[in-house]
Amino acid sequence: MGFAGFSDRELKVIEWRTHGVKVPEIGRKLGVKRHEAYNIIWRIYRKVGVDDVALLTRWAIENGMDEPLGPEKPEERPMPGMPKLRGNEPIRLGRIRRARIPAECA
Repeated sequence: MGFAGFSDRELKVIEWRTHGVKVPEIGRKLGVKRHEAYNIIWRIYRKVGVDDVALLTRWAIENGMDEPLGPEKPEERPMPGMPKLRGNEPIRLGRIRRARIPAECA
């Protein structure tokens, strides 16, 4: 693709942002802090000459950047609350407690 004045990372951020990915999630995908992700977004806004995501999306469509996102790899987006595994390490589950059911419900 390649637009003059934009790095590959900025083009990817434009793609994610115009497809509804929130800034904190973009930060996680890039491996940067949320504050740095916001700085990247604002640099893009200044280059394009807009001040919000709606105008950025309109600019992207007018410039042929409206292609749909490809599917994400599962390792790029872990499920919340799931433990991170290292190699072939087994998942250790905590003790499962049985719920006490009141007599009137049983």
